[in-house]
Amino acid sequence: MSAESRSDRPEAEPAKRTFAGNVLFAVACLLVFATMMGGAFGCVFLMLRLGDSALSSVVHEDGQGALIIGGIALGAIPGLFLPVMLIAMVRGTGDEPRMGVRKAAMTVLGLVLFDVYVFVLAILVSLLGWLLPQQITTFVAVCVIGFSWVPVGLFPWEKVGLGRLFGIPRPQSRRPSVSLQKD
Repeated sequence: MSAESRSDRPEAEPAKRTFAGNVLFAVACLLVFATMMGGAFGCVFLMLRLGDSALSSVVHEDGQGALIIGGIALGAIPGLFLPVMLIAMVRGTGDEPRMGVRKAAMTVLGLVLFDVYVFVLAILVSLLGWLLPQQITTFVAVCVIGFSWVPVGLFPWEKVGLGRLFGIPRPQSRRPSVSLQKD
């Protein structure tokens, strides 16, 4: 440990923000929000249209709430990830370089697999509309679709060789450094 007091140490300068940087950040946030909301509304529309036409013999009226919940997840998650991924491909920092094409392709593959999973899950949960009333089916859909992907996110993909499949690096646990210096 150092014996010097904190007042003797030089203070770090605060990060300087520019007006242009703030405007770019606001535009990026609006872009991400717009694609997320547009994806969610678009997929809800498509899921309800699919439930009314192609799957009308399978999905009961009381199961349409599950299609709405599935459509929200189906459109909002990719709507959130895709613009963030495109921004990461263009912009890099000193600490984190630009996202490469291979990493972006793996992220898109992860999003496609996630969407297929949510789509199948929404159809399966909507089948409960044949057995349960609409409010209970919608509640079950929120719980099942909303929380079923958490184990997928918590699974240690690094142990099976797919550590960067979703493009989200896990924080590494840092071991405390031990100094072997003698005073």
